[in-house]
Amino acid sequence: MTCVTGIVSGQVLRAPRSSAPAPAPDHRPSLFGDPRLLGNLSRTALVFDLGLAVLLAAIGVWATSAGLVPRVTWISLGFMIPALILRRVLPPAALALAWISTGAQLGSGLDVSFLQVGTVIVLFSAVAYGRRWVVVLAGASVIVGTVLAVSYLFSAQSWTWLFVPTSNRPIFTPTVVFALIPLGVLSGACLAGIASRLLRRSQQAQVAREAAEQEARRSEAIAVLEREKADLARDVHDVVGHSLAVIIAQSDSVRFLDDSDPEALRRTVATIAETARRSLGEVRGVLTQIEAAETNGIGVIPDLDQLLRNVSNSGATLSTTVDGDPVALSSRAADAAHRVLQEALTNALKFSDRDQPILVSRRWSPSSLEIRVRNHVTDGIRLPSVEADPTCGGSGITGMRARLDAVGGRLTVETGVERGKPVFTVLASIPVTSTRS
Repeated sequence: MTCVTGIVSGQVLRAPRSSAPAPAPDHRPSLFGDPRLLGNLSRTALVFDLGLAVLLAAIGVWATSAGLVPRVTWISLGFMIPALILRRVLPPAALALAWISTGAQLGSGLDVSFLQVGTVIVLFSAVAYGRRWVVVLAGASVIVGTVLAVSYLFSAQSWTWLFVPTSNRPIFTPTVVFALIPLGVLSGACLAGIASRLLRRSQQAQVAREAAEQEARRSEAIAVLEREKADLARDVHDVVGHSLAVIIAQSDSVRFLDDSDPEALRRTVATIAETARRSLGEVRGVLTQIEAAETNGIGVIPDLDQLLRNVSNSGATLSTTVDGDPVALSSRAADAAHRVLQEALTNALKFSDRDQPILVSRRWSPSSLEIRVRNHVTDGIRLPSVEADPTCGGSGITGMRARLDAVGGRLTVETGVERGKPVFTVLASIPVTSTRS
């Protein structure tokens, strides 16, 4: 029987559609900025950097107009303004422009001014947003900048001399003071950049982790839907396949009825009609998940005798035995026992020799139920494969094995020869309590 993946009672069974995954961010190596740190830059941040550059230019206009700094300061300022604009977009270029600005300031003999604020900001940004080699250059800039600051301040008449203590103790000599101030400021900018870099990476890792968890939950939900769809198709296949096998057996038997016995014909037709009605009811129950409802804490004894009576009424010859006292199974295990016996009998009706009985044995124990269905195979009939068609996930032996695996059970299929005739045996072991969720 083919897979049931079409329309049943007006309901369409479709596999859930999974949307295409979002494209991964481009983290290819970049010569300038670290893409993992630059990828989330907002327009607000870029506008802020532009505003910072405009503010520094405005300070330069005011300072030169007020005579606080010479107009030659604009040479250094001309390099510092683009450095502030590019400090996050192109950190190495911004660092290079800051160095050029500082070199122009030293070459012009200018004193320490507001330009050093821009230098500190660019140094911070190079560490926070640049690639690893840019961070190394920024660290080297701290050492080189400290050395240049000490040598330059000693040779220039800077206003920073006002902060040098006039103590005779060696620790307060101008050399130490002029070294500690730039070293502390530049090192502080680097440390702040490292802290910002680590914080940003931590935030990005958290976002990536949450996205991965969300994708895992989505994949798990899709997998659950796929399993439910496969279970539904398997249930419908088992119900319809069994009923059709019974109906076919009854229909074939009509040819052998005596024309003078209309009562026998009526009984056969009644059996066919009853089987069809029962099949329709079971299909509706499957679609509404009535039979699949789990009743926690309540044991169920599957009504396997009724199933055997239905098959026997179809005209098949059954030989049944029961060993042990029936015990209550979990609802999932009871459903698995019913479906597996139903599918095994369906196979037997399809392939069995009508001159030989179908042997059905049940062995109850406190921990499990064993069901054995054994039948002789008609000559010329190809035995069902031990591994069913993998493209039909709910059919045959694969379906029985999947049901038993779901409750911690086991399925064994054997083929052999007895008295020169092929024999097919299905042995199912079902635990009293389902061992899997």
